[in-house]
Amino acid sequence: ITADHLREKNVMRADFNKTNELLKEINAALQVSLEEMEEKYLMRESKPEDIQMITELKAMLTERDQVIKKLIEDNKFYQLELVNRETNFNKIFNTSPTVGVINPLAKVSVRCMCMSLRNMATGFSITHCCVPCNSPRDVLLRVKLPQWPPQTLSARSGLLGTSHSER
Repeated sequence: ITADHLREKNVMRADFNKTNELLKEINAALQVSLEEMEEKYLMRESKPEDIQMITELKAMLTERDQVIKKLIEDNKFYQLELVNRETNFNKIFNTSPTVGVINPLAKVSVRCMCMSLRNMATGFSITHCCVPCNSPRDVLLRVKLPQWPPQTLSARSGLLGTSHSER
């Protein structure tokens, strides 16, 4: 049994070696085929719809870049224009503006302008005072201009001037 067993073992070993060599050749052939396929995949041509999509996206990108550049230029222009207008405004009206100085909660004392205008030697005289002279509100004055409006006796102050109905 040992001689038959050894022969059978050697035959099986030879068959195994032949099969192993055949598998190595198949593996090598498959490896070469795989490399060729990878190279072919990497060098493949693009689809027409992919090429069209790429050109559309490039066009959109350049258009948006142009819009962004224009917006940046417009922003610079408007910033410079704002500075220019502010400096011109400050040159015309005030060289050193003081912002936020007025206190709206502070109590204001308003003096009646009737007395000060009566004492002025300007040729103008008061014709009407719309609020009482001791009121802390703003005083609205009407000044008598030469020969206009027609003079009537004011009921409130007793001075010559226009009445409320003529305004």
